[in-house]
Amino acid sequence: MTKALKFILPIAAIVVGLAVSVLLFVSRPEVEHKPLNIKSPLVTITEVQAKSKSIPVFTRGTVTPGTEIQLMSEVSGQVLELSPNFANGGFFRKGEMLIKIDPIEYEVNIKRAEASKAQAYQAMLQAEAERKARSRVKNNSSNRLANYEIQYQQAKAQYDAAVAELEAVKLQRDRTTITAPFDGRVRLATLNIGQYVRPGQQMGAIYAVDVAEVRLPLSDRQLSLVDVPMRFQDALDQPLPEVTLTEKFAGRTYTWKGKVVRAEGGVDERNRLLYVVAQVRDPYSADPNQPGRPELVAGSFVEATIDGRRFERVFEVPRKALRNSSQLWVVDENSQLREREVAIIYKGKDSIYISSGLENGDRVVLSQMDIAVDGMTVRTKLEDNYEYEVEPDKNDNIFGSAAKTSTPPAASQNTIIEAKDLNDPRVRQMAEKAREAFEGLDDEQKNQIQESAQGLMQQAQKLQAAITPKAQPKAEIKPEQEAGKQVEMSPLAAQIAADMESQDPPAAEPIPESAPEQPRSVPAVPAQQSNAASPARGGKITISIVSAPEPLVEAVQ
Repeated sequence: MTKALKFILPIAAIVVGLAVSVLLFVSRPEVEHKPLNIKSPLVTITEVQAKSKSIPVFTRGTVTPGTEIQLMSEVSGQVLELSPNFANGGFFRKGEMLIKIDPIEYEVNIKRAEASKAQAYQAMLQAEAERKARSRVKNNSSNRLANYEIQYQQAKAQYDAAVAELEAVKLQRDRTTITAPFDGRVRLATLNIGQYVRPGQQMGAIYAVDVAEVRLPLSDRQLSLVDVPMRFQDALDQPLPEVTLTEKFAGRTYTWKGKVVRAEGGVDERNRLLYVVAQVRDPYSADPNQPGRPELVAGSFVEATIDGRRFERVFEVPRKALRNSSQLWVVDENSQLREREVAIIYKGKDSIYISSGLENGDRVVLSQMDIAVDGMTVRTKLEDNYEYEVEPDKNDNIFGSAAKTSTPPAASQNTIIEAKDLNDPRVRQMAEKAREAFEGLDDEQKNQIQESAQGLMQQAQKLQAAITPKAQPKAEIKPEQEAGKQVEMSPLAAQIAADMESQDPPAAEPIPESAPEQPRSVPAVPAQQSNAASPARGGKITISIVSAPEPLVEAVQ
């Protein structure tokens, strides 16, 4: 019987297992096959149209004065007077006196020259009278008459020299006063009153404010788009290209209008660029259409946009659409990507200008795609339909909505709450605003605010009860400590105690039994005993007292 059970039980277990497996297989749930929905990537597109337009050329340059001169001294003397405007950055008018040098030396020279002129004039009159008298005498040889004529010519020449010397000395005297040759501004002033100057010494630098010039570098590709007057006849006949200068000042952008008037003599050997010169009339004037526009001062760095030549059939595409320097992705009528090779006329700052490779109505892709394959299906949206994240509205209501009301985080132990004076006018003003805002709410919001206020009051009461200091037990001195029983100390405490003993301190006075209470002195108790002795406190706020490290407590003892 036992042998039969040993044989039958394993077979029965196998049969039961097979039956359970078949039952589970038969009662299995049916698998639902759902179609896989692959969402096509979303790209931003723009439709392009061919237009007849002028291609702008972008460049940069530094503003320089149209006319600038160096003031050099032509005479010597002491500086007597300076114009109040003769200072760095000062403005002046044409004909205004800028510098006056002491003319006393040249006044003396004028007197001397006048005396020399009078003497020469007298000698010339005597020679002329003698020549006339000798010419009337008969039997005078021609040689004698010629000698008298020569004497007269010499006297006349000396008189002319004296007159010229007098004019030269007067000119030097006039040069002791320097006047402004144009309306302008002082770039550099190097003189002071009382300073002695010599001929050839630099006194300053001034420049005119009627015209400002900007040197603009252009590459050969940019030159092919701009009608720069390269010849004299071209400058007379063809209209000059217009230029718009742009500068940022105090967070705002301002513009000035000008014209390209000439090109420099040749290509720069260092960078192989040709510089053209643009002029701006009256750069210091105000523009009523641009209030607050600053002056276009010398040395400013500006961006320039030069009006280029006009082309009849040009496609303007945002520069971010360009791929691999000459390729674009377009979306066909089946919403599939197609790659296009285009001929680019010019790559601008924000746009590129294409002459061929596109057709009117083509939808050019602007989005940056990590993976793009020719023929890939995409979803599209126009460039103007960007979905920007809207900044949440700022709520000036001091209460806010009921849904936005949040409980402030619990303050830490070291936080000090400073109460405001309730009689402060600012506090009263805030209270009035709060009352007005509270009156403007509906009943449900008022109830929610009142419940929140009551909850805050309860929490404040619990917090006040928890942080109120309780009476500390008096420190008891155990007999073992009075008997001088050694207490186990850490290595740091032992080292500090040894240092204190080596300094031979005076004998410590015995501590009386009725020692006054120390508000923060707590006997060193092991952490386990302290936790066991402290009673459990209820409430939502838990305050823990952090004691000093054990070695420091032992050192104090």
